[in-house]
Amino acid sequence: MDAGMKIKAAAIDLFARDGYAATSIRDLARAVNMTNAGIYHHVTSKEALLADLMRVGQLGLIDATDRLLAHRPAPADRLAVLIGSLTAIHALNPMTTRVMDGELRSLTPGSSARDEIIALRDRYEDRWRTTLAEGADQGDFRIPDQRLTRLALMAMCTGTSEWYRPDGDASLERVCAEFVAIGLASVRSRVQVSMRLDLSLLPDYPWEPHVDPRVDPAGRHPIR
Repeated sequence: MDAGMKIKAAAIDLFARDGYAATSIRDLARAVNMTNAGIYHHVTSKEALLADLMRVGQLGLIDATDRLLAHRPAPADRLAVLIGSLTAIHALNPMTTRVMDGELRSLTPGSSARDEIIALRDRYEDRWRTTLAEGADQGDFRIPDQRLTRLALMAMCTGTSEWYRPDGDASLERVCAEFVAIGLASVRSRVQVSMRLDLSLLPDYPWEPHVDPRVDPAGRHPIR
């Protein structure tokens, strides 16, 4: 791992555990055994580092979602993919996704970086908005409030970054399947969906810390 990637890995770990505001450049330098000047050789500022991590994270999420949604025109199939993939991404990358989800507040209001991350977040959430709206329009879903339904379903999925453990009672595959069933039931869908999530299509965040050397059956994502 080169110095730049070591800095990103340490930053994700510190930002997720201690919070961006409580992490200093000195903390980051200590974590990678560098001087403050050495850190600034690779990053222009702590905020620029955060913005870069969030940008790459959001772009990876969007790209993976679009690949998984390809050739799935039915709203129920699309919703199943959205639920399963967001659940798995947060379970497999808990530190990265905690930073992506929780540190937007740390970017300077009115800055181009903050505006960019908000736009990327909105691009991703548009996949959910469109899917729920199409399902309701076609009569596949019965949803009293599409916005509240979207927020509730996404919160269910992202919560896995806080509680999922690979050595727990439920495998990741089971968690994803149960969440898909819960999600389809919440929109009162009568469509039967059979989906096996291809973990090889999920985004790769190489800075995610504490990678377990064991590999999942797809041969790509580490199982944590």
